[in-house]
Amino acid sequence: MYRLLLSIFLMFLPLSSLPAAPVTTNTYEIEVVVFENRQSDLEGEETWSRTQPGSLVAEKDEMLVAGEKLLPESPLWEAAVALEKSGRHHILTHLRWQQSAEAKSGSKPVKIASESGELGGSLRFYLSRYLIVDLNLILRVSPSGGFFGVVGQEKEATVFRLSEPRRIKVSEINYFDHPKFGALVRVSPVKTTN
Repeated sequence: MYRLLLSIFLMFLPLSSLPAAPVTTNTYEIEVVVFENRQSDLEGEETWSRTQPGSLVAEKDEMLVAGEKLLPESPLWEAAVALEKSGRHHILTHLRWQQSAEAKSGSKPVKIASESGELGGSLRFYLSRYLIVDLNLILRVSPSGGFFGVVGQEKEATVFRLSEPRRIKVSEINYFDHPKFGALVRVSPVKTTN
């Protein structure tokens, strides 16, 4: 009898009186820090090509521009400050925005660039079977002198490319590595309340 009364009472209990629980949507906050590596001893004996990037030009018309002025509370703020303070790295750009996770065909790349123009490229965030970040960046470094050209002639910049699609871990720092530069990417779900 007690169970029957309890069941009836719970059926008529107004659901609006219950506190709203946070609901996770398919909207995510994406934060990216791209930095240049200034440690020449880590570059090794590799030879870098001077090939000009081709695939980024085709995507430029479709790219979204995103980002906001970052505050010290952003999740990667401390990492960016520590990298810059070390003197071994230089922050090229630090962006944060919100974006929904859509299928690859419906997602648009977000433009990633430095103010100086030495860094360009895109980040595409999409949902396949898992959440994927497809990072496609190009760093152009002007030679500091010496062996790259004849005095009086314009020296050709060396181009470094970081192109990697990767399944990412949510709410963790994901590191994309290249000997000349790197990127830290953090993707976190945005929680909303009803």
